[in-house]
Amino acid sequence: MRLKFLVDADMVAFASCASATHEAEWDSGISSYFADFEEVKANFVERLDSIVETALKHHQYTGDYDILLCLSDREDNFRRRILPTYKANRKGQKPLCYWKLIEWMEQEGETYTRPSMEADDCIGILSSMEKNKDRCIILSGDKDMRTLAGWHYDFLRDIYEYITEEEADKNFLMQTLTGDPVDGYSGCPKIGAVNATRILDKDCSWHAVVAAFEKQGLTAHDALIQARVARILRASDYDFKKKEVKLWTPSTNS
Repeated sequence: MRLKFLVDADMVAFASCASATHEAEWDSGISSYFADFEEVKANFVERLDSIVETALKHHQYTGDYDILLCLSDREDNFRRRILPTYKANRKGQKPLCYWKLIEWMEQEGETYTRPSMEADDCIGILSSMEKNKDRCIILSGDKDMRTLAGWHYDFLRDIYEYITEEEADKNFLMQTLTGDPVDGYSGCPKIGAVNATRILDKDCSWHAVVAAFEKQGLTAHDALIQARVARILRASDYDFKKKEVKLWTPSTNS
């Protein structure tokens, strides 16, 4: 079975464009930014090749492999319908040539995008499909990806690891409690990483998460909103026939 690399191509594209952006100062005293698209493409290819090569060494794999570039839907994001503040501060914050690079990737590479979903969700769905389990490596620099089971290479921190289903589920509950202010969702008030770890070490369950929210005067519905925003989709969270997101709902025994 060929190994499959699931790449957070949004992140690689952003870094490739940013590193190719330069400032020019004109005689008039006016300054402007510019980017050479050929340099952007070269940066992307070099960066991606380096990431894949390092992951191969960590995995001690020498066989054939495929690279799938996972991209976010540029028009819609289902999380904003759940929580309008989700990534509200990020609109328009893309470096020069970003969308041109995305179009080039779609023409030249094997890409995977689904309506209203982020690249993370595409990776999560693909990596958790039964036919792909333990046969792919997630390539990202986003710590939120640790809510997914399987092989991971965090290329920003140079961390290679295997996340079990149990660890992934715990990390998801942790993310629900702590939130992510950068992404525009707050989690549970007064709960940081230390308190969240203490809560989940004692009782790693949805019941414990709800109890933490209720202790702060909030409700189970408030907790569910945070969970649905924090949740990186898995295959169980997607209706393949209707091609629709199935919002996460806790099981009766969780």
